[in-house]
Amino acid sequence: MPDADLLARLVRHRTLGSAPRQELEWLADHGALRHFGRGETAVRKGQSMDSLWIVLSGHYVFYIDRGLGPRKVFEWREGDVSGLLPYSRMTTPPGEAVVAEPADLLTIHARHFPELTRECPTVTAALVHVMLDRARAFTSSDLHDEKMVSMGRMAAGLAHELNNPASAAARSAKLLTGAIAEAESASRAIAGAALTEAQFEAIDGVRRACANAAAALPPIATRSCLKPACRASSPPATPAAVRASVSPPPSAKGRPPSA
Repeated sequence: MPDADLLARLVRHRTLGSAPRQELEWLADHGALRHFGRGETAVRKGQSMDSLWIVLSGHYVFYIDRGLGPRKVFEWREGDVSGLLPYSRMTTPPGEAVVAEPADLLTIHARHFPELTRECPTVTAALVHVMLDRARAFTSSDLHDEKMVSMGRMAAGLAHELNNPASAAARSAKLLTGAIAEAESASRAIAGAALTEAQFEAIDGVRRACANAAAALPPIATRSCLKPACRASSPPATPAAVRASVSPPPSAKGRPPSA
């Protein structure tokens, strides 16, 4: 004879309460009542599932961790059904169920499933609907996680593509500042050297020769010649150094340096 209080709780159950009384009595006769306290883990990831859970009271939450941290996927309260369901291919849960409020469960072991499907057709039909809804929820959760991972990868790639031009512009600005300072120093040194026309012609010839040589170099070699370390190795230009680098002719008029 089933427990009267347990049978009354099954009659009030939201999912199974509409089943015929004899089917509810069968559940009460073949089930085992279990109690879980707040904070307990009712089932862990990878743990074998062997029972149907009929939630009589309480609240527990199911979390799944796919490498991005635990995420709440399901919640079960009084009137819900979970655990191992008839005709379900699930053997181990993909996450863990943590009790949020003290819970009472009526568990039906899997060894009773053949008799359950035979003696309780209304309950079995309700459990099949629960299984289909749960499968859809798992599929939706998987798709959501895949979309979030894809969006994360896209955001990381976009940030990388935006950072490359910005970094290149910052480096070019720093090089330009140094080049302006060097050009100004060289211009002052040349102006203070009081060079002759022939000496200016010699400087222009050296400049043209350097430009032609740079044009003949491959791009990688050209970029390597523009590194700050290469410029830093050259001594600063001074009027004395400029006068020493060119041989003065017997006589010539000076002119300003060509642009």
